[in-house]
Amino acid sequence: MNSPRLPREILERVDRVSDFHRSTKLTPESVRAQPPVLDPATKPSAYRCFDDQAPVALPTSLLDASVPVISLLTDGVGAVPDDQRHPPQDLKTLASWLFLADGLAPQGNSKTTSLLRTCASSGALYPYEIYVAVFAIEGLEPGLYHYSVRDFNLCKLREGHATLAAIKRGRPDLNFLKNVPAALLVSTIFWRSAWRYRQRGYRTALLDAGHLLQNLVTAANGLGIQTMPRLQVNEKTMRELIGIAPGADFGALESVQAMVVWADEARTPMPGTDRIAPRDDLPRIKRQPLSPQYVPYGSIIATQEDCVAPGLALRELRPPLTELTPIPATALQPAPPYTAAPEGGPSARTVMLSRRSTRAFAERSISRDQFLAINRLAYRGGSVFPMMPDGPHMALLRPYWIVNLVAGMDAGIWYYDPATDRLGCISRGDFHKDAAFLCVEQKLCGQASAVCFLMADLPALSAGAGPDTYRLAHLEAGLVGQRVYLAASALGLGCCGIGAFYDDPVREFLALDGTGWEPIYALAIGFPAAK
Repeated sequence: MNSPRLPREILERVDRVSDFHRSTKLTPESVRAQPPVLDPATKPSAYRCFDDQAPVALPTSLLDASVPVISLLTDGVGAVPDDQRHPPQDLKTLASWLFLADGLAPQGNSKTTSLLRTCASSGALYPYEIYVAVFAIEGLEPGLYHYSVRDFNLCKLREGHATLAAIKRGRPDLNFLKNVPAALLVSTIFWRSAWRYRQRGYRTALLDAGHLLQNLVTAANGLGIQTMPRLQVNEKTMRELIGIAPGADFGALESVQAMVVWADEARTPMPGTDRIAPRDDLPRIKRQPLSPQYVPYGSIIATQEDCVAPGLALRELRPPLTELTPIPATALQPAPPYTAAPEGGPSARTVMLSRRSTRAFAERSISRDQFLAINRLAYRGGSVFPMMPDGPHMALLRPYWIVNLVAGMDAGIWYYDPATDRLGCISRGDFHKDAAFLCVEQKLCGQASAVCFLMADLPALSAGAGPDTYRLAHLEAGLVGQRVYLAASALGLGCCGIGAFYDDPVREFLALDGTGWEPIYALAIGFPAAK
């Protein structure tokens, strides 16, 4: 790569983010020396509420999303019949979108029923929130609203013109928002993850934000909504918009990571949008503490700021940065065609409302078609701005697999190249014990049919495009990880995301310890064990 060297100030931020990453790595020795000690009394609530604001109840009679998940992962909103696209821009459609993406859905049988969030989260901590910037939705005044998962309602926090002006501030590329129905903002509350995962909670919070972003896109597409997801927002402006005070303490810190725009043209645009001006005095918004006490992690605050500091121009993530690979495609073989291509299967509504993470796998083989479909549906399903790879594949990550039980494939270490749909066996052997050990000695990973490690060349990415590639790599890992969840469920399989693993032992096991490639996320797939 012949890109000009980044300015010294940005390279210093890159170095600090790299130091943070090293400090969050797990080893068998570190886990044993500092086992997690969790205090239930200080566990932050998974539900944010604004009790001082009058709630707007969301309708519970919701739209269906009948298109199969496999079709949506393949073709996006293009899989939806013409007569189901561009649904009404009203409260019912918005409620359906929110509920499918992050609702409390009943699980169980006639004897025992519980409510489970429709979106995956490490340790069930749910470090994300959704704010809805409403511009043109029938039955709802324009403004910024907070979505309450528990109460299934919206609380209005800002007026419409102030909301639009704040989001657009310093971003002429976002002027088009005045002509769309709404934009959904996804934030992270780092204390929720740090309560369990300490410093590493920064990483798991971003993974979970990625899960939610993909769920928002899939749910919207299933309803016939065209979306435009963006993983870059202005940190300072967005904190002001959601009412976070400058220098807020760690227990209250909340950062907007991305937004998903309802990209259909508004049928009744908000009037007066050409005459608004941004305000410098948006009032703070009162929040109740999520827990009586918190442990401050200044390193998380500093790392987020180093990644997204305003005024630092991030180079576009284009080739060759988006085409990095630890193994040249010429060393691989074309992935075999399907025996029977996946099609049909359960609808988006069925899959999303029955989601659960698999906690034990049956030690039985999945088919090669199932394995290939998960790779193609998850890793060749496109990318998200500002990442623009040279083709319909993820940009920053590359998957290594420990294959334990896949019919028609030798057990061993495999590499899949999403850019070229090529596959190669790196080493043959029975590595199910290694899979369990590397995932912090979790038995379920040894039981799984296959375990994927998503790897990123962090030094090359950061040197080429700046420190925010660290944040983006974790968000992309959550996005594609959620696609693995959805694809596995649609194929009758289970999935479990693994945010805790022995970082350097993974690199050594994959013969990457002499490179810059680092594990970002792990995912285990297979048939769920019978209860």
